[in-house]
Amino acid sequence: MKHHHTHIPFLILAIAVIVVAGSLYIYMFYASAASVDRANIARAVVLREKADQSQEKSLVAAASTTESDRARLASFFVPADDAVSFITALESIGLQSGAQVSIASISSDSLSVQAHIDAHGSWSSVMRALSLAERMPYAVSISNVRMDESGAVAGSKSHAWSLSMDIKALILQ
Repeated sequence: MKHHHTHIPFLILAIAVIVVAGSLYIYMFYASAASVDRANIARAVVLREKADQSQEKSLVAAASTTESDRARLASFFVPADDAVSFITALESIGLQSGAQVSIASISSDSLSVQAHIDAHGSWSSVMRALSLAERMPYAVSISNVRMDESGAVAGSKSHAWSLSMDIKALILQ
C-alpha cells in the first residue's frame, strides 16, 4: 500500500492561509480601533472649538450691548484726582434747593469721600436739598439723616427746619 501524502502540502498551505488571514484580521481590527479613537478625539476637539466660538460670540454680543452702560459706569464714581467736583456738586445743592447748605466736615480715604452736610430753611427747601443729594450725579450713600424743626421764620408763620446728613461717594482709582 502506497501512501501518497499529497494532501500535506495543501494542509500546510491551508494553515498558512488561516494564520495570515487571522493576522490580517487582528491587524485591521486594531488599526480600525485606533482610527476610531483618533476620529473621536478630533470630533471632541471640533465640538469644543464650536462651543468656544459660540461662547465667544455670546460674550462679544453681551459686550456690545452693554458698551454704553459700561462707558457710563465711570461717571457714577468720584475721580480720584478730582474730588473738587464732588464738593462743588454738594455746594450746588444749596443754590438749587433754596436752603442754606454748609459742609460741616469732609474726609476721604482710598475708597470713598465722606461729607457731613447741614442744611437750614423752609420745609420744602430742606426736603428739596435732601432729594437733590439723593439724585447727585454720583452713586452716593446717605446715612444719619436727621431733620429738626429749628423755630419760626422771622416775619412768617412758617417754621424753619434743619437737616443733617452724612453722604458718601465711592472713588474711582
